[in-house]
Amino acid sequence: MTQVEIDKLIFKAKQVLDTKEAPRSTFAGWMMVTALLIESWDIYSMAFIMYALHEVYNPSSWLLGFTAAGTQMGAIFGALLGGYLTDKIGRRTIFLGSMIMFAVCAILQGLAPNMYYLAIIRCIAGIPVGADVANGFTYMMEIMPKGKREVMANRWQFMFALGIIAAIILVTTCIVLGVHSDHIWRIVLAFPAIPAAILLFLRKDLPETPAWYVERGRFIEAKESAKKFYDDCLRDVLPDENVTITKASTKEALSDIFSNSFSAKTTIFGWVSCAVQAFENYAFAFYLPLILATMGIAGMVENNLALLGVNLIAAASAFVGPLLLNKLGHRGLSQWGFIMVTIGVLIAAYGVHIENMLMIISGAGLMLWGHYWDSESGMTVVSLVAKPRYRGIASGIGYTIVKIAAFSTSLLFPPLFEALGVSVAACIVAIGPFIAFLCATFLLPEVFGHHVGDGKND
Repeated sequence: MTQVEIDKLIFKAKQVLDTKEAPRSTFAGWMMVTALLIESWDIYSMAFIMYALHEVYNPSSWLLGFTAAGTQMGAIFGALLGGYLTDKIGRRTIFLGSMIMFAVCAILQGLAPNMYYLAIIRCIAGIPVGADVANGFTYMMEIMPKGKREVMANRWQFMFALGIIAAIILVTTCIVLGVHSDHIWRIVLAFPAIPAAILLFLRKDLPETPAWYVERGRFIEAKESAKKFYDDCLRDVLPDENVTITKASTKEALSDIFSNSFSAKTTIFGWVSCAVQAFENYAFAFYLPLILATMGIAGMVENNLALLGVNLIAAASAFVGPLLLNKLGHRGLSQWGFIMVTIGVLIAAYGVHIENMLMIISGAGLMLWGHYWDSESGMTVVSLVAKPRYRGIASGIGYTIVKIAAFSTSLLFPPLFEALGVSVAACIVAIGPFIAFLCATFLLPEVFGHHVGDGKND
């Protein structure tokens, strides 16, 4: 076959797969997004145990910030590596290997002899975190039909909210039971190994995606995989022979993405959204427990209960957002989210200035409600408009941007709080979501329901 004939076969096969829904595709989608619960549990638990680490080790603000941000730094490399490897060796290999590695790292965190070892282990733990997220978005885009896959992918923030709630409940329970500070942080950081092991067991029977085989010219395996997911939908589409196809490089992937205005504008917005959603969250919401504790407005238990209430509201936002996607679209959901964050952060910043707990919690609640809306679509649209041949690379780049922003923000804002004060630093945070609101308004085309063959990105 000529290359033109091969390209036509691949395009036709992708059109067929893009409209198919497997009986277990919803289950598989949940198995991908649930990994975000475990990640958020690990990352956000640091926000609630930093006081314990401070009591036990009395670290500098830079060491404390680096330890908190360690997972983010590891995830930068993990997202890039995972995105590359998921395209090279397959989605299944990555989603199994990442959970094994994370479970081991979680246990090692709980056994760390001091904060220096803990910081190093958290950096390593970020590698499977980043790899799994890049792989998970890729997997969801290839096993679910248009519309439904976007709703499922946007649920990643709901999983984040549940992970935060789980961390709050576990930390607060340990405090109420009188667990020593040196034991609290170990229990909280090691505990995610249990849900990671459960998720690994539930994922073990999920097959490789037919789209991955198709894009690599492995037509025989693509037809076999399609049977497991759907039916004999590729029987008359692909021949009973494999062909050799050159793998896409990162340079080729970026070149193709920016070859037309639709995918270019969508990807640029996605990158801005990924950066800002991490910036707004890790510059303020992540450090809110520590801010409240150091202000002395209320006790640790009272602060955690207040934050639990705020995050329960935020979880409701994360749950509602995907359900409104077919009405608001990715554009509308992002616009509403970013403007609510802007207003919420300013309210909370003023509340900190006048030391008003009600205003702080109200602003934080509005900020988090908007945050979960504006965070949902960034990764989704980046993965959605990318072709299966390099979708892992595209997803990896998107999540790398999330983690670069998260790492740098987590590392820099504790010293910034000390230098400028919480109120002024929080006001600076509001600039980011307002810029992203303008990008959603003037740059992002509506992409809800995009699929192979619609003429926009093929």
